Parts: sequence; C-alpha cells; structure tokens
Amino acid sequence: MIFKKNFFLIIILFLLGITKVWSSEKIAFLDIELIINKSKPALSIIKRIEKIRDQETKKLIKIENSLNKKNEELAKTKNLISKEELDKRILSLKKEAKSFEELRKKTIKDLNIKKNKELDQFLKLINPIVQEYMKEKSIDIIIHKKNIFMAKAKNDITNDILKIVNNKIK
Repeated sequence: MIFKKNFFLIIILFLLGITKVWSSEKIAFLDIELIINKSKPALSIIKRIEKIRDQETKKLIKIENSLNKKNEELAKTKNLISKEELDKRILSLKKEAKSFEELRKKTIKDLNIKKNKELDQFLKLINPIVQEYMKEKSIDIIIHKKNIFMAKAKNDITNDILKIVNNKIK
C-alpha cells in the first residue's frame, strides 16, 4: 500500500516537472514616437505647428525689440527729466516687460496645448488602423517599444503600421 502511494506520488511529481507552459498570445511592439516623427500626416501637423510658432516668435521679437528701444531711450534721457517723470517711465516700462513675459509664457503654453491636441487627434485616427492590423495578424497584445527591455525584431510592427498610416491617412 505504501509502495503504491509512493509510486503514484513519484509519477505525479515527475509529470509535473516535465510539463512545459506554452503561451498562446501573440505579442508585438510598436514605437509610437517613430510613427509620430516619420509619418506624413504627423509631419504635416508638426510643420504647421512650427510655422505658427515661428510667426508667434517673430511677433514676440518685435515686442522685445520695442521694449529694448524704450529702455535705451529711458537710459539716454534719465539725466534730462525729473525724478518723478523717470520713476513714472520706469514703472511703465516694468509693467510692459511684465505683460510681455506673461504674453510669452501664454504663447508657449497655447502652442504646446495645440500641438498636444492635434497629435492626440492623430493618435485617435491611427487607433482603428492598429486595431485592424491586430485582427489581420491575430495579435493579442501590442506593447509600446519604450517599455520593452529586449525582444526579437520580428515582433516589431512599427514599419508595417507606418506604411499603412502613410497610405490611409492624408
């Protein structure tokens, strides 16, 4: 009786020890930054934002130059005007400089918000494309490439998705 129990226990342990676990999920990874930096639709968004940024920068430079001229004029005339008038002009110049700095910060913030909003819309556009690709290739999980330490290159679907995005989204 003890022999039978020990025999079955040994067989069970032996069978448990040699079993292998096979994963049935197909996993791939995708580099979103590469899609954003290399796809034609995302590049057009980035170029449009850069153009707006350049225009806003030119406006800000004009205002800054104007403030610098006013500061130089004030420095030239400080010995020619009364102390009260000088204090009044300095206060006015400080207010203009403060409003300029606020305008500069607001412009930068608005441009970043606009860029993020448009890129989010772009990502929403490519989401159905990625889902369709997942269905076609029977992929269960797609992981962002930056979260992977090491993987086989055959699991990288970035170039496939990039080609599809460039063809489908104009």
